[in-house]
Amino acid sequence: MATFDQELTGRYAAAGADHDDLDARRVARAVFVRGIIRTLYNADKKFGFDPADNGSLAELVDAAEEHLEHIANDVSRSVTTLPTTGGDTA
Repeated sequence: MATFDQELTGRYAAAGADHDDLDARRVARAVFVRGIIRTLYNADKKFGFDPADNGSLAELVDAAEEHLEHIANDVSRSVTTLPTTGGDTA
């Protein structure tokens, strides 16, 4: 029987596995991580834990959001950047 750590690691590794390109996998895994952290944070709030007591968890949510935004920006730049020919066209 797999431990929770093994199960979570397997789910992380599988996130984006249905995407062929590496950028899509990176985004899918970042979404997965953000979702896990946000779920924990929201559960704390739901069960009455004061979010102020969980500052590090709130900071992790923010960091996950920033990480996802950074990856998404990298991916969009790599998709929209036109290949160069390496020579002048003048």
